[in-house]
Amino acid sequence: MTLNWFKNLKVPSTALAVLLVALVAGCSSSAEQVEVLDRDEIFDRIDQDGDGIALRADYETLLTLSDRTKVIAFYPGGNVSIETVLESLKDSPPSNLVEPENPSVEVFRARLTSMLRLRLAAVAIDEAGFNIDFDVDDELLNSQVQTHLSGGFEDWAQEEAVKADPRLEKFATPHCVTVIATGTETEARAAKLRLESGDSAAVVASEVNLAGTTPSPNGDVGCADLLTWANAFGDTAAPLGDMKAGDISDVVSMASDYSPTGRLWMIFYVRELRHEEKNLALLGPFAQGILADLVVNYDVVIDDGIGAWDAAGLSVMSAS
Repeated sequence: MTLNWFKNLKVPSTALAVLLVALVAGCSSSAEQVEVLDRDEIFDRIDQDGDGIALRADYETLLTLSDRTKVIAFYPGGNVSIETVLESLKDSPPSNLVEPENPSVEVFRARLTSMLRLRLAAVAIDEAGFNIDFDVDDELLNSQVQTHLSGGFEDWAQEEAVKADPRLEKFATPHCVTVIATGTETEARAAKLRLESGDSAAVVASEVNLAGTTPSPNGDVGCADLLTWANAFGDTAAPLGDMKAGDISDVVSMASDYSPTGRLWMIFYVRELRHEEKNLALLGPFAQGILADLVVNYDVVIDDGIGAWDAAGLSVMSAS
């Protein structure tokens, strides 16, 4: 089957001759050494994706890879050559790499993808005002990127995130909450009327709350950021996102084993917002998200013989 596929490969004879020369590059010109690569081996080299079919795209990829000096990727402020990718594979080989000098196209694209992602991240961080030395190897370049991501760039990203969504400051602010929790909607609505009439939330809670529904008999569940309340009460905590100190929520409901009806009917009362204790770090880290938003906007050009750039996935993909 392999031989038949190779015989049916449609490529110009002159181009195939160039390919064969590339495959035996570095060997002696003697006939005996040229024959070291039999037809199956030549086929395997051409069939870069290992699917048993030698397509023209496989041939073009192999031909492109035969020129180690060829620049195959361009990104803002730099480029990547075949030689650079092969050297990276040699210095830091993945577990599935058998021959560093002859990687499969999947392995080659995966490493090129990693290298481009690193470079784009470095460009974005540098343009944000955090100095990057680009004249270093990938290990040192990555070290600089990681240092900024866990340091000053994280602080900058946090500020950018708040500019984009000012609600984050409220989400990070501790809300001191009293909860009214009853077994029926009727009881909860009656309690809400009492609160709106001026009755103390602590007094109402101590009189109507089901036993065990709150840590304290007076309904005080403490002070926490909105992410914590969302984890504790699920979607039921949504009203807290729009509430200020002194606000009373509408009646909400959630399933609960504490209620004989199988559901709790609840009211949130915000006693206090502790703005001075706001901690945006609880909602982070922000660096990776902001970085992703920046790098997807960069133009990257990939040589057609290697593939194409998928901006959404930040990956080098097959051009076909």
